[in-house]
Amino acid sequence: MRVTMPTIFRNIQGNLQNLAEDLQKLNASIASGQKYQKLSDNPVEVGALLGLYREGSQTQQFERNLITGKSWLSLTESALEHIEEMVRAAMALANQMASGTYNAAQRQAAAQQVQGYIEEIMQMGNTSLNGHYIFGGFRTDTPPFVTGDWEIQSPVLRLKPGSAGTATSGGTYTGSASCTFLVEIVSDGGTGVGTYRVSRDGGQTWSATSTIPAGPIALGDGAEVTLGGSWTAGDRILIPVYQEIEYQGDDHSFEIAVGSHSRLAINRLGNETVGGDQGPNDLFQILSRLKSYLEGNDVAGVGEALENLRSYETHLTSILAGLGASLDRISIKENLFATLKNELTQQISTRGDTDMVEAVNLLKTKETAYQAALVSATKVMGLSLMDYL
Repeated sequence: MRVTMPTIFRNIQGNLQNLAEDLQKLNASIASGQKYQKLSDNPVEVGALLGLYREGSQTQQFERNLITGKSWLSLTESALEHIEEMVRAAMALANQMASGTYNAAQRQAAAQQVQGYIEEIMQMGNTSLNGHYIFGGFRTDTPPFVTGDWEIQSPVLRLKPGSAGTATSGGTYTGSASCTFLVEIVSDGGTGVGTYRVSRDGGQTWSATSTIPAGPIALGDGAEVTLGGSWTAGDRILIPVYQEIEYQGDDHSFEIAVGSHSRLAINRLGNETVGGDQGPNDLFQILSRLKSYLEGNDVAGVGEALENLRSYETHLTSILAGLGASLDRISIKENLFATLKNELTQQISTRGDTDMVEAVNLLKTKETAYQAALVSATKVMGLSLMDYL
């Protein structure tokens, strides 16, 4: 077969260019530390590497999510454990004050202790992390618990057997401190017949005895009560006045992704954990009532509040157990992702990192081949017909 000189020159040029490209690729691989510089270098391997990088990026995001979740859950657990301490202190105080060995003055003093617990618990309920309130659901920019207006509560009746009295509270409170008005029936009967007296300090001091009127009785500072039915001497009516603590968060839970198809709630709603919703586990209501019973020197009411506190403690213990389980789950996920990240790093290194020893040896081989090709090309391209004439 006849091979022309242009064909020889093109082959020489092509071979030299291929060797030069190989040298350039090897040089780039050594300089960057990466085997492949573009997808066309090895589509299958580069595609696999891109998948590993994507999985590694997801793993890093999951790890960041876990850090955030751990911070929220740990702070929530700490706040609720502090609230639990306050609840136990209140239970101990209520158990003590439910005994008949204490008098009205001592219960008045105990009521101030309960007020301190309420304020401390409200502060814990408004705990924030980096400026975000943790018990307010999605409303992280607003304190979840606020103090409402003064409210005259419904009367609490302590009736003697056979009594048929009824009471309705009313009025607009103008005072500046909580109190519990205590109305005691002095003599049997109803409107215009029975008599009553009023105390604001749990029975330590009393107003003058008066006949039960047909209309409202002014208790003081705008508070009123209307007595109906037939009363028995010794009946007592408590009319508490206090500021209710209200929940102003929402009912949404924060969730984080802890896996490709796995999510975890990292917050607890304040109305479910602490109160402010007037429900059976509203700790603020339980403590406010305990305070009122202490102010009114009502031993039976103190006992009722103690039982409500025990019920709430059980409720709170269940919530804390759930928090512990969530924190355990985060710890397990942290260990899992740490192992996965190490494995991904190893696979990426194995598939994509340049083996420097192998690359340098191959570079030297290619350099030798390139130099030899240059020498050979010089000799071949230097030939002409004149050399044989």
